[in-house]
Amino acid sequence: MPVNEPPFGGAGRRRRNRLSGSSLVNWERCPRSWMAKRRIGLRGPVRPSMILGILLEDAVVGLLMESPPHDGSLPNGIASFLKFNGMHNYEEVETKKIDSLDGIEEWLSSLVPAVSEYVYQIFLIEWEKTPWKMEGKGPDDIKIQTIQNQIKSAIKMQITEAKKCLVSGGGPHLEKFRRNGDPFTPIAPRWQSQPGEENSTVGFLESEDDISWWEAWEVSRPWMKDPRIASAQRIHHPEGWASGEMDVVHRWKEHATIVDIKSGFGKGKPQPNLEAQINFYRWLWHQTRSSDEQGVDTLAGWFLLDGHVHEITALPNSEMETEKQRLMAIRDQMERVQEQDWSWLSPEGTPEGHPLHCPHCKGLEICGYSSDPENRSIRQFLPSIECIIPEKFTPIQDLPSRLSVRGSIDNSWHEIENSYGELVRVATLRAGNTMITIEETEEGIVDPEKWNGEIGIINANPGIFRGTPHLFLDSRTKLIDYNRNEDWTRLGLIPTKASVSGQVVSMGSNQGTSSKGRPWTIRTIHLWDGTGVIEIAAFGSNRSRTFESLKIGDLVTIQHGELGWREGNPQIQINKQTILELINSDS
Repeated sequence: MPVNEPPFGGAGRRRRNRLSGSSLVNWERCPRSWMAKRRIGLRGPVRPSMILGILLEDAVVGLLMESPPHDGSLPNGIASFLKFNGMHNYEEVETKKIDSLDGIEEWLSSLVPAVSEYVYQIFLIEWEKTPWKMEGKGPDDIKIQTIQNQIKSAIKMQITEAKKCLVSGGGPHLEKFRRNGDPFTPIAPRWQSQPGEENSTVGFLESEDDISWWEAWEVSRPWMKDPRIASAQRIHHPEGWASGEMDVVHRWKEHATIVDIKSGFGKGKPQPNLEAQINFYRWLWHQTRSSDEQGVDTLAGWFLLDGHVHEITALPNSEMETEKQRLMAIRDQMERVQEQDWSWLSPEGTPEGHPLHCPHCKGLEICGYSSDPENRSIRQFLPSIECIIPEKFTPIQDLPSRLSVRGSIDNSWHEIENSYGELVRVATLRAGNTMITIEETEEGIVDPEKWNGEIGIINANPGIFRGTPHLFLDSRTKLIDYNRNEDWTRLGLIPTKASVSGQVVSMGSNQGTSSKGRPWTIRTIHLWDGTGVIEIAAFGSNRSRTFESLKIGDLVTIQHGELGWREGNPQIQINKQTILELINSDS
């Protein structure tokens, strides 16, 4: 299946420290670039195409979820995708009866102008909300006619797939569709069925009949990320250390084809990054199913600007175990990177024994994107600064981390929502009259049967959450014997606040919906003080006017921020008591 539950429960959320297709590509290009972008989370300025690409994919999926009438009646004149998004003010186009796959293409193409207009309007909203835009880029770079052409390219490529299905007689699963509807789990999304529900057999012919054009469209419809499902639609490795989110999976043949959708040009260009990423998905598919389930034999990239289909050779089954060992070695190297270790920024270069060693870049530079590994583009990702850290402010490299504590857990573990609306497990650790909350920040760290009574904990990260002192547990945190000789920190002395200063070098924003349906918003910046980088986060009403007005290059001080941890990285959260002062603006 293209989607499964994470092995340890939880939300299956995106993790910076879980191997993914994009993080693998980043690491293989340059481990230092992976550290900057994936582990620390530094972002660059946003280009219009970065926003548009996501919107285009949703629009394409929405149109491919359409089903033409099978009884000769007229198809709808407005896209179901628009209705789903509450857009009822578009005029319906005139349609005619469909009797072929070419007729489906003509019908869907007639719905594209309205969908493209909607995509462009949403792009304008998202662009306006983007805090850091690429200089010289803007809405004028996006043309509605180009959006139309891109969406029509995807329709044409799926029609081509449906024609292959028609010519081949429907493939080996046609009779299963005729008897019981879509036989795959999860089913391919379609507007006529609720998410996850089995399709009916209405419209399918009797057994032994020749396949119809309507059946070819329905059978060849791929699995795609269903826009009606708010939660992540990822496939997770059974051991929990790798996951991926695929765009399209065609399953109508004996073996599946995994497709990645790209919004740009593809013809005549090498695609090493695409090939590495999509073969990672192919490996992940193999790792999550038994030998008698459907395998994968072909991979492809769909490029929407020129309609190019880039076919990719899939790794054979015989190489799957070797590939697993290779990927595990990369994962192990990633885990060797210690937080608060900034020695890799040395101007002499990262030492060869360091997991982040790259022979091509050093200091404040990293390797940028290049289709030719031998012709690398080197770019500076942090400014050269001589930042004088004010008295009573902590150098970022010296922020406290990794404490050893001991106490007693007398109550049961239970779930609460963290700042991101994700369900996490927590318990209360008590020593005498002092109590502190301990939180599992990565699924599968805590075994509630063992984490009770008198315990010792090493390598926990200190902080605070909603005014309550916290210890954050991750993959490096270990449970040990209460009586073991360690450098124990008293629960009442755990640091919870931090004051830092530095230059704004990155900024971003995000929004989501909690597990209980509550919306949340976040604005982030990254500060660089010459010793290290720290993420500063402000949620909801804590986003002050000063915080919202910050720009790249501004020098700021932050006093009494809440110390926290996000996936093994320190994070300071702004609250009502935090004092943020703009020292010098770069604007």
